[in-house]
Amino acid sequence: MTTETTADETAAHTAPEERPSGPPHSAAKRPLPADRFGGYAPLSIALHWLSVLFAATLLLTAWLGNLELHALAGLVAAPFLLVHALRRLLRGFPRAPDEPAILSLVARLAIIAMLLAMLALAASGLAIVLASDRFGALFGAGIVLPWSPAPVLTAIAQSVHAGAEQLFVIAAALHVLAAIGYGARRMHGVTARIIRPVRAGR
Repeated sequence: MTTETTADETAAHTAPEERPSGPPHSAAKRPLPADRFGGYAPLSIALHWLSVLFAATLLLTAWLGNLELHALAGLVAAPFLLVHALRRLLRGFPRAPDEPAILSLVARLAIIAMLLAMLALAASGLAIVLASDRFGALFGAGIVLPWSPAPVLTAIAQSVHAGAEQLFVIAAALHVLAAIGYGARRMHGVTARIIRPVRAGR
């Protein structure tokens, strides 16, 4: 047996980019579909991007001051947002990326805060419409709810809605920054999770 090694073997043992470490989905050399705990199920991905579309629409209509269109979009979006947030919180998250623990913790807390804010936004938004007289105004004066408007409940729901909106914007910004960071560090296996479904994934 010889102890000599070829130049190629030496390079393979010394080059760090050729020896990825950590969870399978963190390294570009390892295929994402091989790790069912490192990716999202097809339904999870569909709900994610649908929620992104709804969130962008709701934030835009709110910032433009178009409250009627905002309320209409909210009534359509609320069921999807509630299902997405509850489903994600109950199913858990994919395996944490191979990065410093503090970065992983901040990224995970940002996602949890965003999901909780989403739940609060959907629930409080529905309460605002149903506890006031705005439902009939949205769909025509002929529609009358079987209960009287509740100004106190409406005011509470509006306060919750405003606070949840601020939390969502902050958490979503941190989430986007984390995604940009993964791309900058060439952790393509992490950024690809949200577009490459994994059968039986999270």
